[in-house]
Amino acid sequence: MPVKFALQDHREERGATRQDDTMMRGEILEPQSGDNFDRIKKENTSTPPRKWGIFPAPPTEESGPPPDGGVLAWLQVIAGHLMCFVTWGRITSFGIFQSTYEDMLQAESSTVSWIGTVQIFTLLLVGTISGRASDAGLVHEAVLGGTILIVLGMFMTSLATEYYQLFLAQGICIGLGMGILYIPGLSVPSSYFKARKPLAVAIIASGAGSGGLVYPAMVQQLLPRVGFGWTIRSMAFVTLFVSILINLLLRVRIPARRSGPLADLHAFKELPYIFFCVGFFLIYWAVYFAFYYIDLYGYKYASFTPLDSIDLLLVTNALGIPGRILPGFIAAHLLGPLNTAIPTAASVAIVLYCWPAVQHAHGPLYAWAVVYGLVASAIQSLFAVSLAALTEDLSQLGTRMGMVFSVVAFATLTGTPVAGAIIQASGRSYLGAQLWAASSMLLGAGALAVARVSKTGWVLKKQV
Repeated sequence: MPVKFALQDHREERGATRQDDTMMRGEILEPQSGDNFDRIKKENTSTPPRKWGIFPAPPTEESGPPPDGGVLAWLQVIAGHLMCFVTWGRITSFGIFQSTYEDMLQAESSTVSWIGTVQIFTLLLVGTISGRASDAGLVHEAVLGGTILIVLGMFMTSLATEYYQLFLAQGICIGLGMGILYIPGLSVPSSYFKARKPLAVAIIASGAGSGGLVYPAMVQQLLPRVGFGWTIRSMAFVTLFVSILINLLLRVRIPARRSGPLADLHAFKELPYIFFCVGFFLIYWAVYFAFYYIDLYGYKYASFTPLDSIDLLLVTNALGIPGRILPGFIAAHLLGPLNTAIPTAASVAIVLYCWPAVQHAHGPLYAWAVVYGLVASAIQSLFAVSLAALTEDLSQLGTRMGMVFSVVAFATLTGTPVAGAIIQASGRSYLGAQLWAASSMLLGAGALAVARVSKTGWVLKKQV
């Protein structure tokens, strides 16, 4: 979920406007003295000093329009893809840990789910604050600190044998690392593109699908051969290698700038924003249920072996790659982001309602995983761009995005444990949880439709 991209074009336009205003004032006002000119130039180009000498020096002046291509620009896209690989790729792979931890700890489904949901919650909540690191010129420090915490948490997870150890290592430590890394790091690639930004964003977002393929495949191949500890350590070494690449490739292009306010309470007086927050709360409350439980469902209820059931998660995550690319194209060229998000969320609800009908047959369950992976990834990719379409003053977008991130964080924290509690209370039947998730998703689609009507009225052909 890369959210900084929607802000970059507006910031570049504001920078160009400031330069034009300065030139106009220069034609009218008396020239400044040399001392004053030097002082003003120093104030305008000052940035926080580097504490460590291992990072490239940050830029001190606006570097002109985005290059929209070139070797350096596409290297930033690769870095962004790898950042999604180690963050959302791991999050969408939690189903492999859900089933493994239930067997290893003999714990209830809802109890194990808290490890994964705390990880997402921490990413989103910390991300609303750490995004200011990019404004302060501390992107490299944030990315290094975040990747260190992710790798450290994975190695500590490999040593864990108790629930509280897994909760601290995987839920808290890795979640903190993801939150510190994600928003500052992904602010960099967007600054290199304008016309080709949709393509760049699609390549970056598909990193979640890449990670969602690699991590479960490693568990599937390594767990029966080397055991839990060395399987997780192998995943940690892969993450360490990817993290080194991220830190080496990243190059900041935009100088430091003043951050906006943390909150804009006036936004909660606007009906489109209120219903947008409600809609995506309900959507994110339900969307990770299948990602967490389809592996467990496969081998406990559909006669898959424990290792073969991982194939269901692999299929779901594999479809996340085109699922994150196609909606962006449709939103940009045909319908508009919010107009695309409403039927997409309704499609996810329909697919969830169809899950009980699939029952335990292998072929239909694979087909269901294909369709769910496609539409569930699509609705996640439309989150940030839909809010940008609702926001008239883009200077407020960063603040409003941070606010809705905080709201959605609580949905991701509680949604999957709620589903686990329903399964437990239903005597291990999935029907109640499946209907709850589908109904939550359908209500979310309805709330987005109300947000759209509140913004545009009953005008069907307007792109928003």
